[in-house]
Amino acid sequence: MKYSNVVIGRVVKRVSRFTVTVDLKGEHVAAHLSNTGRNKELLLPGAPISVRKADNPARKTPYDILAVQRAQRWINIDSLAPNRVVNAALNDGSLVLPACVEPYQVRPETTYLDSRLDFAGQDAGGQDWFVEVKGVTLANGPRAAFPDAPTVRGLKHVHTLTHAAQSGYRAFLVFVVQLPGITSMTIFKARFPELAPAITAAKAAGVQFIAMTCHTGPAEITLDQPILFDENLPFEEIKLD
Repeated sequence: MKYSNVVIGRVVKRVSRFTVTVDLKGEHVAAHLSNTGRNKELLLPGAPISVRKADNPARKTPYDILAVQRAQRWINIDSLAPNRVVNAALNDGSLVLPACVEPYQVRPETTYLDSRLDFAGQDAGGQDWFVEVKGVTLANGPRAAFPDAPTVRGLKHVHTLTHAAQSGYRAFLVFVVQLPGITSMTIFKARFPELAPAITAAKAAGVQFIAMTCHTGPAEITLDQPILFDENLPFEEIKLD
């Protein structure tokens, strides 16, 4: 996926949860941050950041944030990107769901029980499936971790997928790691302890967890390849000075 009309600036400061001041060639502008994570290790003053002009010229934040650079790699923090790249990959066959026969019928935004899941569909053999997508932006070296912030909604989705698997559906949770150079992924248990045991129970019920790394840049993000996911791997958060 490529973005158009992208401009690269530098982070000045984070003003609020959803607003960051960005320096664009000496002009300070307000940019909207759609990502709901903490992003403390990313939105550091002086860090290169890519933005694009918002479609609504009357908006108080005239720019949208796409990606930020840290340790020589661009980390996509556009919260819409994971669903878009997974949607494209499910439809063109580049994302294979284990035990499902291609091609897939794909339906976005489907309600199951009291949850809204990102995708539902059928495989070529008539097997029904659900896919929930989570974006991942937290990393330390070659290991990524989820979540960056406590996520009650994410926990609910794991429970919903568990019920779906027990009811005869194929159920998948796809982690889209929105940066390159990652070889493994885990759950950041110190940030949200309830999630890892729920995932272990979901696996036992038949839910499958897929972690995909990405090629990224200031103006692009594409799915790359699957990597190891294990909720019990250790993860140490980057310490900021």
